[in-house]
Amino acid sequence: MFTCSKLGFCRYYTDPSGTFWQCNGKAIGSGSEGADSSLQEQYNKDLTLQEAETIALSILKQVMEEKVTPNNVDIARVAPTYHLYTPSEVEAVITRL
Repeated sequence: MFTCSKLGFCRYYTDPSGTFWQCNGKAIGSGSEGADSSLQEQYNKDLTLQEAETIALSILKQVMEEKVTPNNVDIARVAPTYHLYTPSEVEAVITRL
């Protein structure tokens, strides 16, 4: 069973039919089946933000056909406030892979 974060934030996935459910993470698009499987294996509730960024980008790297670069990947943090990473911040995450 999924629960909201300690800060009270909840994540939901909505499919095109309008069905929704609470989840800890969800991949969409081509390669989503393999990415979802990797997310289930690697996710745990005690991940730091840096660990979560690295896991998410490493999974994306596995399923993308092109090389992961700041020009074709966006990363955003949504809590406590929304922040879209700059290209140099994305590059810093990429270098941790």
